[in-house]
Amino acid sequence: MCDIMNNNISKIIGEKISKLRKEKRISLSKLAELAKISKSTLSSIESGNANPTISTLWAIADALNVSFGELLPKEFNEVDEFGITIKLIEQSEGKPKIEVYLMKLKPNSVREAKPHKKGVIEKVLVIKGKMVVGSKSSPKCLKVGEEIEFCGDVPHIYKALDEEVSAIVVVIYPPMEIVKIKSLF
Repeated sequence: MCDIMNNNISKIIGEKISKLRKEKRISLSKLAELAKISKSTLSSIESGNANPTISTLWAIADALNVSFGELLPKEFNEVDEFGITIKLIEQSEGKPKIEVYLMKLKPNSVREAKPHKKGVIEKVLVIKGKMVVGSKSSPKCLKVGEEIEFCGDVPHIYKALDEEVSAIVVVIYPPMEIVKIKSLF
């Protein structure tokens, strides 16, 4: 769970999720199904009685067709979990939607990310330490100053080796109209 999330932040995130779900006219059951979480878990998150993990928030964001950063309150743009801190630095409002994060990993910590929506691209630039990053099927070992670009719509991994790592992560979400058109073929 997100250790630094207090009840107030959990409540704000829950309210944002509930508001987005209702705006999109998605039932609690349907959103839970799309996010691959239980209905009771989603209900607890929406009511502010749960501290969702980073993976759970990503799954909900993907199911709602919104970016991860849209679920975070403006005054709380950092999530910490299992030795990994993700801080939203910048978020564009245009198309495509682009989010820039600072990711810090403690030595030997690993984040295995589930696929995002079709067409999502991730770019990672290592600014401290060495890490293994990329699609789970072909990750690369990068050191300071090196970067990688990969499709975020496949399982991917971020792994610190034996030292602390900092990286800039850019997530590019394609306009939903393009994703819908491409999925017809």
